Amino acid sequence: MKAIIHAAAFAGLCLAWLELTGCSTPNVNPPAPRDHTGYVDFYTDSDMGLSWDVKRTDGGTGELRAVYSEFKPVQGTILRLAAPPGNHRFQVWFTNQVTEGPQTVQVQVMDGKVTPVHVTLAPAGSTAVERKNYRMGGSAKGYARGTKISSDQSSVFQIGAEAASPQAYGPKESMPYWSLATQ
Repeated sequence: MKAIIHAAAFAGLCLAWLELTGCSTPNVNPPAPRDHTGYVDFYTDSDMGLSWDVKRTDGGTGELRAVYSEFKPVQGTILRLAAPPGNHRFQVWFTNQVTEGPQTVQVQVMDGKVTPVHVTLAPAGSTAVERKNYRMGGSAKGYARGTKISSDQSSVFQIGAEAASPQAYGPKESMPYWSLATQ
């Protein structure tokens, strides 16, 4: 009997933890919109293999909370996220590009509709990126250590984001800005 009570309490705690932590919203694409839900399409002009990091302001506290953060690049040109209806502030960044910092955008989300947000990356200069490769291997005296330092030039981008008006819901593939083409 105690084991059943402990298992039920543990399951309840796990569900409460999942509810409180506000897990990342997956890149969603339902065939029809869910009730009491709007969608935001963050899109680029071409598939750039971007690893998105998107945060949204929490309505109660005003804190930015992660709603999507994946190192694996999104395929295609659209990252679609579900959001409650209302006016929201989103912060967009990428984990696999050198940028001047995140971009913030105000987005009106309407129930059962999609709000497109056009995201651009404009060249803003370049920077040196230093890489260190550590090596350990055998030598005539036992083991040797070595560090190889290499430096490359990397482009720096400025992120732009502009929200459009909400429009009728459709799967990502039916949106006019959808593309699987790569640069």
